[in-house]
Amino acid sequence: MNDDYAIVQDEREALHQRTLRVRFPDRFATLLFLHQGVLLWGEAEEKITGPALCFWPGSSRPQLKLDAGSGARLLGLSDTILLDAIGARAESVHLRMLVERAFNAQLEEKPKIPQVEKMFSWFGHEMETAELRSPMTLSAYLRLLLITALRVHNPEPMEKGVEQANILRRFRHLVELHYRDHWQISAYANELGVEYDRLHRICKRVTGRTPAELVHERLIAEAKARLENSGHPLKKIAADLGFADGSRFSHFFKRRTDMSPGAYRAIVSRLGGDDLNELRRGFSDWP
Repeated sequence: MNDDYAIVQDEREALHQRTLRVRFPDRFATLLFLHQGVLLWGEAEEKITGPALCFWPGSSRPQLKLDAGSGARLLGLSDTILLDAIGARAESVHLRMLVERAFNAQLEEKPKIPQVEKMFSWFGHEMETAELRSPMTLSAYLRLLLITALRVHNPEPMEKGVEQANILRRFRHLVELHYRDHWQISAYANELGVEYDRLHRICKRVTGRTPAELVHERLIAEAKARLENSGHPLKKIAADLGFADGSRFSHFFKRRTDMSPGAYRAIVSRLGGDDLNELRRGFSDWP
């Protein structure tokens, strides 16, 4: 495993206010542990006081400054480790929704601070030790960090009058729960209590894709992750994703990626860097 999966960046304590330069590849998400001091982020220099866990998706690269006396540790996270950490359980929906956008989770409860410090240290030790670097171990540490953030994070409430955004958000939640069940779009609309045509219009207006395209993209993202990170035969992957047999899964995958599942698995085993990130596309682009 190489730095295409995750990267650790430690920052020394700031002696004076200085810009914090994030040294991760494009499309990597950023998870920052501000263990003391003050962090300023964005053009408006929003003030965050430590200890805190802060996150920015791969689609954004934050402008960060550390005040004097402040210290931070950062993790650069690929789409793949995020998929591995979030998993595919019903509870995973909340983690996926957590990392859709930037967040700042204040760690006000004393017991959580040493736990987060240990998890960052364990993550760093795993990355620094060449004979270790287990994706399963790293994704487990990340999952614990995200769960910690989820338990203390209070997202800003939606403004009134944004019913359209709320419907799309609820639709995504349902997709996460049922994409392996191959629900018809009409079933999603019924569960949401909206007309099929209205759901279709909202998805097209906000994302540029139809509801069916969004469900299919979620299935493809999961299929790519399993083909890349597991040695399971195609028949088992097909069954896990709700397909009646391997041939239907292969047909579905090829129709949407222009290659068979076997060809994709062979290619990702050879590629690296930007070529692999482009081929992996899925998690951060959905929807």
